Parts: sequence; C-alpha cells; structure tokens
Amino acid sequence: MSNLPAAEPAAAAPSGTEAWRAWLRGHIDPAWRPGEWDGARWLFTGDLDNPRTSSSRCRTRRCDVIVRAQETFCTYCSDQRRKSGMPREEFAATFVPVRSKALPLTVVGQCTLTRDGVRCVRPQVSGGLCAAHHGSWKYHKARGSLERWLRTRAAPFTENPACMVTHCSGWAMNSRELCNYHWRAWRAECRSRTDPVPVAQWAPQQPLYLLAHQFHLAPLVETLRWETLYAIQQMDQWVRALEPHWIRGVIRDLTTAATLLDDTNTARLTKPHQSAVRTLQNLQTGARAGYSQFSGITLLDQDVIDLRILGLRHNASGKRRHLPGRVDLRTIRQPWLRQALRHWVTTARPTTEDFKRTFHATTIASIALAERADAGNAPTALSFADATTAVNAFRAARKRNGDLYSSSFRRSLLGTFFQLIDYGRRCGTLDDLAGTFTRVPVEHVISVEEPNEDFIGKALPESVIRQLDAHLHSLGTGNTYGCRDIAPAARQLLYRTMYIVLRDTGRRPLEIVSLPRDCLESHNGQPTLIWDNHKRKRHRRRLPIAASTADAIRTWRACRDEIHFPPKGERYLFPALTPLSDAPHISSCYLSDALRLWADSLPELHAEGTDAQGQRLPFDRSLIYPYAFRHSYAQRHADAGTPVDVLRELMDHKSIAMTQRYYTVSLKRKREAVTKLSAHVLDQHGHPSPSSSTAYEMRSVAVPYGGCTEPSNVKAGGQACPIRFQCAGCGFYRPDPSYLPAIEQHINELRADRETALAMEAAEFVTTAFSAQITAYEQVVDRMNKHLQALPEHERAQIEEASAVLRRARAGGHHTLPAPHSRRAERATMNLRGNPASLADSRRRHSLDKRARVLTALAALEKQGQPLTFAAVARAARVSTWLTYAPGVREHIEAAQLRQAHTTPPSAAPSPSSLRAELEAARQEIKVLRAERERLQAALRHQLGQQLDALHASDSSSKADELATKNQHLTQQLQQARAGNTAAQARITGLEEDLAAARTSLRRMIRNENLRT
Repeated sequence: MSNLPAAEPAAAAPSGTEAWRAWLRGHIDPAWRPGEWDGARWLFTGDLDNPRTSSSRCRTRRCDVIVRAQETFCTYCSDQRRKSGMPREEFAATFVPVRSKALPLTVVGQCTLTRDGVRCVRPQVSGGLCAAHHGSWKYHKARGSLERWLRTRAAPFTENPACMVTHCSGWAMNSRELCNYHWRAWRAECRSRTDPVPVAQWAPQQPLYLLAHQFHLAPLVETLRWETLYAIQQMDQWVRALEPHWIRGVIRDLTTAATLLDDTNTARLTKPHQSAVRTLQNLQTGARAGYSQFSGITLLDQDVIDLRILGLRHNASGKRRHLPGRVDLRTIRQPWLRQALRHWVTTARPTTEDFKRTFHATTIASIALAERADAGNAPTALSFADATTAVNAFRAARKRNGDLYSSSFRRSLLGTFFQLIDYGRRCGTLDDLAGTFTRVPVEHVISVEEPNEDFIGKALPESVIRQLDAHLHSLGTGNTYGCRDIAPAARQLLYRTMYIVLRDTGRRPLEIVSLPRDCLESHNGQPTLIWDNHKRKRHRRRLPIAASTADAIRTWRACRDEIHFPPKGERYLFPALTPLSDAPHISSCYLSDALRLWADSLPELHAEGTDAQGQRLPFDRSLIYPYAFRHSYAQRHADAGTPVDVLRELMDHKSIAMTQRYYTVSLKRKREAVTKLSAHVLDQHGHPSPSSSTAYEMRSVAVPYGGCTEPSNVKAGGQACPIRFQCAGCGFYRPDPSYLPAIEQHINELRADRETALAMEAAEFVTTAFSAQITAYEQVVDRMNKHLQALPEHERAQIEEASAVLRRARAGGHHTLPAPHSRRAERATMNLRGNPASLADSRRRHSLDKRARVLTALAALEKQGQPLTFAAVARAARVSTWLTYAPGVREHIEAAQLRQAHTTPPSAAPSPSSLRAELEAARQEIKVLRAERERLQAALRHQLGQQLDALHASDSSSKADELATKNQHLTQQLQQARAGNTAAQARITGLEEDLAAARTSLRRMIRNENLRT
C-alpha cells in the first residue's frame, strides 16, 4: 500500500487553491518515513528506535510509557524518583511502576471471563474483566445476584468491534461501540449538555487519542492538510530529529485555520511555548518555500532568504544546516552585486561560515560603492578608482564597538570580496561589470600589523590553573552535555580527562575531542600521545606526555569500554554521546560550554597581584576557554627557557615566527628586570661590578654567556671578540645571574668536547685548554651562587623572576656565537650533500626522546628509593652525563634530590675503608672503560682501512680501455655529423638558387602580364 494519502474529491471547477493542492500532491514523497507514516489514516507513529525521532520509552527499564524526548522519565516515574531521592541510574534500573489505572488504549490482558471453554476476547479494563463484564459484575454484586449472573447470564464476547471514531486504533468497550477513551469523552460531553448527543453524530468529529510519538493530520482542512504534510517532509531535512509532540500541539491549534501561508497563525497557539512557535515557524518556512516554487519565484528572485532553504552546509560535518536563520540581501544596495551573491550561494553551496564572511565583505563594499553619484548601480561605469575605494573601505573596517578588525581578518574580507567578483565573471553573471574594476595585488593590499609588544598573550597564569585544579572534582556537573545520556560519574570523568589532556598537552580543542581511541604509545617506558593536526592536515603526530596524563587517559578508556556509545564513534576516545550528533566524536563546543559553566560556578578565582588596599584581585573568568590552555602550555615552556626550535616541534607550528610570539616580553617587564639585575653584575674574579641599566642593556646582547665591556666587541654587537669568546679568561667579562643556566650548559658542552678530544688522542694543550675553561667557568658559577645565597630571600626571589624574564626575551632571539666559530656550523659542514632540515628534525626528535628517557629514569629511581646522582640517572636512562646537566633536565634532578633529602634520614658518615674500596672499584671501572675505548678505536681504524682498500681495488687498466673505446665511438659520431652537415649545406645552397630563379621568373611573368593589359 502506498504511504501517499488519498486525495479527497476535487472541487467542481479548478481554481488557484486546487492547482496549489495538485502541486503539493505531486511534490510529496510517497516513500517518506516508511513504517512510521500511514498515508491512508494521515497518522504518523514514530519509530522509537529511530534516532531522528525524538520520542522514546521512559528511562525506567520496566516502564512502557512513551515520552517526548530521549533519556527522560515519564511524569509518574519522575515524581516517584523525586520522592525516593535515588540517583537516576539506580532508579531507572530498579524501580517497578505500579499504577492504579491503565493508560488509555493500553491492553493489559484479555478478559478472564470463561464459559464452556470459551474465553472473552475483549481487553480487560479492571478486575481482570472487560468494560462490559466489569459493569455487569458491579451491578449484580450490588444487588446480590452475582452468583446467578455468573452461572446463567455471563457470556463471553467472541468479537472485538472497532471504535466508531474514524481511524481510532482502540477497541469498542461496550454497546456504544466506543473505546474506553472516547466513551469517557462522550459521557463527559453528555453530562455538560441538557440533551444527549447521539454517538453516530458525535464520533466522526472526534480526534484520536495520540501518544507522545504520534500526530494526526485528518482534523485539518484539505489544503492545510496537504501543506502541513509537505512542510513536515521539508522540515525533516533540516531538523536533527522530528518532534511529534510539538507537531501534534500545533495541529490541534490550527484546526480552525485555512492555510499555513497565513501570517496570523502564531496567534492561534493556545500555549505559545518557544518550541511550539519554532515548530510552527519551520512549517510555515517549508510551506512558503514550496509556494514560491509553485508561483515560479526562484531563490535568485528573493531578497529575504532562509539559510536552510539555501542548502548551506554545516561547518564541521559538511551536512545540511539545521539551525534557522534569515538573511536580508537588501542591505547590499546594488542589484548587480546582490544578484552575484545570490548566484554564488545557490551554485557553490558554501558553508555557513563562508557565507557569513562573504556577505559581510559584500556589505562593506556595497556601502563604499554607494558613495558614487549613481550609487554604484551601473556596473559598466565602475573603474579602477572605485576598486581602490572598496579596498580603502576594507582597510578601515571596524567592529560594532568601533575598534578596527585585526589586519588578518580585514585581509580575509578583502580577498573574499574579490573572489566573489572573479566567480561572477567566470560564471557570466557579471559580464556587464567593467574590466577596470579589478584588484591589483601590488597596490590593493592590507599590510600585516605587528602585535603590540606590550601584549603578553592569552595564556592563563599558572596560579589560576592551580586554583582550577583544586576544584577539578566539580567539572562536568550541572546541565552539561551528556547529563541525560551517561551516568554522572562517567560524565565527570569524561570532562575531567579532556581538561587534563588539554592542560598537559597544549593541543587545540578539536585535536583533543578527536583523539583516536588508541592514542597512546610507549617507547622505552615513555608514553607518547598520537594526535591529528587538523589545521595543517598533518595526521598521526606524536607528542611525549607525562605518565600522569597517560594514566588519566587509561582510566577514562577503561570507563569508556563499559559504556554503550553510538557505533559511529567507536574509533574515538571521546565519542559522541547521542546518534543525533553531526560529528562522530564529541563537539569542541560542548567542552567549551562545560568549561564556561564550571568556571562561572567556582566560588572565587584570584589573579596575580593585589589592589591598593592589599586585597587579592579577582580573575576575569571570561579568559578561561579551551584555547587559552594551548597558550598556557607554550608560555610555560617559553618561560622555562625551552629552545624556540624545540617548542616549535612541540606545538607543531609551521612557522617559527608563530612560536617566537610566546617569547615576547613587554618593554615594561624587561626594563624592570634590567634594573634589578644591573646591580648584581660580577667581574671575572667574582667581585661586584654594578652598572646603569642602559649600560647593562648594551652589554646584555654582546655574548651568550654574560655581558661584555670590550669596546670593539660591543661596537660589533658581540660578533668581533679578540680572543674568540673565551669569556672566562677575559677581563671584560661581566656575567649576571640571568646567564647561570647558559654558563652551566656551556660547562657541560666543554666537558663533552674534552672527552671527545681525549678519545681522539688530541694533543695535551687541547685538553688542557678545555680543562682551564671548565675550571674558570665553574669558579664564576660558584661565586655567583655564593653572591645570591648571601642576599635576603625576598630579594633573591625578585632576581630569579627578573632572570627568567630576560632569559625568555633572549630565548626568542638568536644569541648564538658567530657562525665561523660555532660548533653548530662546524657540524653542518659534515653534511654538505645531505638534507639539513631532515637531519635537524631527526636530531630534535632524538633529543626529545633522550630527555623523556631521563625523566622516566629519574621517576623510577626516586620511586625505588635509590640514591639520585647525575651519573646514576644517566646510566639508568642510557644517555651521556652531560645531558643530565642541561637546562630543563637538571632542575628535575635537583628537585628530586631535595625531595629525597627531606624524606631520607641522614646516614652515618662513610668509613675510610669503605671509601678506599669505592675508590679501588672506580679505578677498576676506569681501566675497563679505557680498554673498551681502545678496542673500539682499533676496530674503527680496521673498518676504515678496509673501506679505503675497497675504494682503490678497482682495475685502472680496464677503466682506461673503457674510456678509449668510448672516445673512439664519439670520434666516429663526430665525423658522421660533420659529413651530414656538409651535405645539408650543399642542399640548402641548391634550394636557395632554385628559389632565386623562381622569384626572377615570377617577376617577369607579372611584368609581361601588366604590359598586355
């Protein structure tokens, strides 16, 4: 049977209304919602297992009541749960509803009256009996004749007639041939009137009893009925899920209306709830779109368009837009420009975001062109000057509050507008537009504005993050996404895990919510996060993470495995919680909403610093949003002195200029830091050598290991040291506390270079020079540490803060030794034919892996309670000892040593015998290492000799014969080429002579012909 409703008898004469109904019947989909739409009865009964129908069964597992929304309780169960005080999940799993009355049209069971083996077929209503038998039972019981009635008169019914109300699915309960619901409704109406209403006259006008997943179109007049069905089918393409409950309410209030095209239908709503108004507006939008198409009015002819009718795509999923929204194209004053925008949006099907940007750009250009005498309505009269006027309008584009848009956004608007112009020209809609109205890339540009140097960034202060961590237990509570889909404990764990990963990894919000389910790998005990860079389309990226972050992911993954999620999110760590979601994973918008709700619910959040009265300043909670944690991650590394190239790899930035923004220090903070440190400058011998902040700033850029006052070097900007940057032995060397990490790193490098020289058996003066420099720099470090220890604690804290500021400022620059003297340049010369970029990337990844191994080994040793020394950590991590002294690693080891010192009781002083035993063991180990080194050196020499012998083992005579043969072959080819060239020259000469003769003959013929005439 077709699901298309049968047409009612047509009017006697065709009219506009009849033609409109015929058009609707021809454009209605007969196969719409099979199994749900019954066209013969004009009845929709939603499939409770269809995710695109909002109705479902009550959340209580043993309750069969149908409710209007998924994962909700019916009224009875909701009241009982509120009285019990039980959690939602526990109540839904254990509660058994017991109702005193059966619901209308609900068949509890068959009537129990039986006579001679025949049982009554009608449904029972009360006391196990059907309505007729229950009424007779009460009548005879009251008169004492119950036994006689049961023996002689009670007879079972063998037929079950249908209710007289048209299309009612209930069974007749009595002789009136009405179901229980309509029988009660008929009795109530009879009581309200003086004369009884005949059942046959009353039944045809009665509505059906509908459940929460049903609606019925039969009560509407014919035209309105077809309009509503067409509009519902159109609306079904826009909305996420069809809501039968609200559609049924709108239909009930439109029974007196004639058409959906009437603008006064909203006033007919008896309960103008927001959802009811929205449903009516959706129906009217669909009906009006169909009427426009019926009348021959296309989208290209309309000025006010619903964005869903345009077929715009969703930004994230690419599916059709769901949310309503109208745009008035009359804000674009020029008809030709308005037509170009209409044509683009109807043919290109852009995303909502692209349309908004293009509409905004077109409006700005339209306002600028309207300043012409002809208001810009004549496209053929536009010129290059008008294009310049439009570009100037984009340069001065401002927000609603009067502030200029960022230069990048203004550049985007400018490019978007001229892309629309180019599209119109290619498609032929702007053939009348003057060719001089065009953009010249050289002149029509908007320069990129550098960010304000005093703007530090959008990173959250670490003190604020610590306050957020203290309230982490309350994240995910309240009216957050998923509150009706999963248990509260699981929902809190979901959002808590997303926050921890967001805070500890610095990934973008979309990269967090789209993490794959198998996003963890382990290399040598170090966990690594696998993620996708959607912005740059670089997938399967890897990021070393802390063990605590990996544990949080594993905890959520274990919880996730026990929860049933929609199948489309199977491969994601944070899947969509409902099948109605556009994306297979949870949307980043829900993470943002949860963070906003959480931040606003916290009792207090303090910013850094105090006011004039010494009270702590409140923190602006609007600055807490998911992307701010990415800024905080980068800023945390930049403040710790992480090299800019390493941070670039961690952030996965395409350009290092983007990474360097996090190293920007405001002029005010830098000036304050310089003022504090200029009074703590030391000379070569450790004596105080204070200077003015101006002189300090001039020297601070001279060399990487401190200040320099040597005049020629200062004049050259630190690039012309007379003694090749052996700063520790120079009388002009002026270090300060901000250079301590750099000096210590340089000491480690010198130690490594000295070990390399010893392995190469270099001359003694080379190793002696390295040792002297190491000693000199160590003395500088010792004197500076003693100087700092002698200062008061508060002043020492201020100097450490100022040092961190200056180190951050220098880390963003290029404070390295000149290229001719740098080890980096010397290493680069070893790979002249290789790919330096790939080798640098490989070296950085290798360095990150070694640092991660050091931290893992440190944690293991500390957990085992073993003594923590730099050498022990290096051995456990299988790295060189100098790496353990590098910045970013040394601080972790020293902190662990302090923790171990506070937790481990002091041991007794070692005895001389134990020290002698340890010394002898160390000597034996040194002997073994030296023997191993000599063995490796001999093996290396032997291998290199074999390679050199293999290179010279080829036969020289065979090569000479081969070259002679090739030479002879080439000589023969040359002779043949010369002979061919001579023949070609001769042929060319002959042809030229023939051509000259032909020309002479032709001239004679022409002359003779002229003489005859």
